Amino acid sequence: MRAIADFLAPDFTIIGHRGAAGLVPENTLPGFQRALELGCPMIELDVHRVADAEAQLLVLHDAELDRTTSGSGEIADHTLAELRRLDAGGGERIPLLEEVAELLIEHRSRAGLETVLNVELKGSNTAEPTAAFAARHPELPLLVSSFQHSELTAYRRLRPVDWVAPLYARYDANWQATAERLSACAVNLSWRIATPSRVRAIRSAGYAVFVYTVNQLRTARRLKDMGVSGVFTDRPDRLLADGRWRGG
Repeated sequence: MRAIADFLAPDFTIIGHRGAAGLVPENTLPGFQRALELGCPMIELDVHRVADAEAQLLVLHDAELDRTTSGSGEIADHTLAELRRLDAGGGERIPLLEEVAELLIEHRSRAGLETVLNVELKGSNTAEPTAAFAARHPELPLLVSSFQHSELTAYRRLRPVDWVAPLYARYDANWQATAERLSACAVNLSWRIATPSRVRAIRSAGYAVFVYTVNQLRTARRLKDMGVSGVFTDRPDRLLADGRWRGG
């Protein structure tokens, strides 16, 4: 299996966060398309499992519908058909993970570029259908991440050699034991906890460090100088315009 670094920018990687969430409604197909058009070598999205269609993964960040859709209440209280009738912004439906895969495959065919798909396991019991998705799409470079390390453990049992990355909003001194147990390729941090010593320790241990969510050039430049491998951003247009790195 090729290393994740083979698919990313050699120096610093700009990752489209929920597509291009600062430009187009987050986690929608037009948002992912915009990130691809801008040249992001990786796009990130979030998945939840749907109760009445357990093999399907819905691309949505929150467990509640109110913030990003025309619906209200919990995802778990709705059927797939009901969820797919909602407006996720700009008249777009909440996409299925399979629809994003189709978009990436079409982009590769048209532009000749491979894009890493970073799937964040957001809802419970998402490891199994994500592993099934990975098995159906061996052609897609896939990085699976989560704050729920138990979900990553379940995924790792099903997919022993795929790329995985634990996420941290707060610093955990046991990050290395977790990364080793998961055979992770990266450790992903909030920008608030990404200090030079922590980044240096993670990189020295052999892991990439991707930091979220960075929308200002000054912050991105500081993190690059710190040794960070790349950043998740809502504004890939702003960061990719900088001359200090390339996005593909």
